[in-house]
Amino acid sequence: MRAMKRLWERKVSDLAFSEFVKVLEYKIVVVKIDRFYPSSKTCSGCGALKEDLDLKTRVYECESCNLVIDRDYNASINIHRVGASTLK
Repeated sequence: MRAMKRLWERKVSDLAFSEFVKVLEYKIVVVKIDRFYPSSKTCSGCGALKEDLDLKTRVYECESCNLVIDRDYNASINIHRVGASTLK
């Protein structure tokens, strides 16, 4: 089983990202969002946009609703919402 896993990991790492997406699209619905969507700069609580958020800031603090959340988790919530809304 481990040998199969290693072989699969090697094959996946050899694929270009676009090929990987094609493999996924063969089995599931893949939803893509705009790569420039400000997912980490948008508050997942109230939707306020924070323009001055640099990459070294790891915690998102909303000045509008006082939400304090991990920056990556905040972005994942926003990406999920945008992706889910395109399926409706």
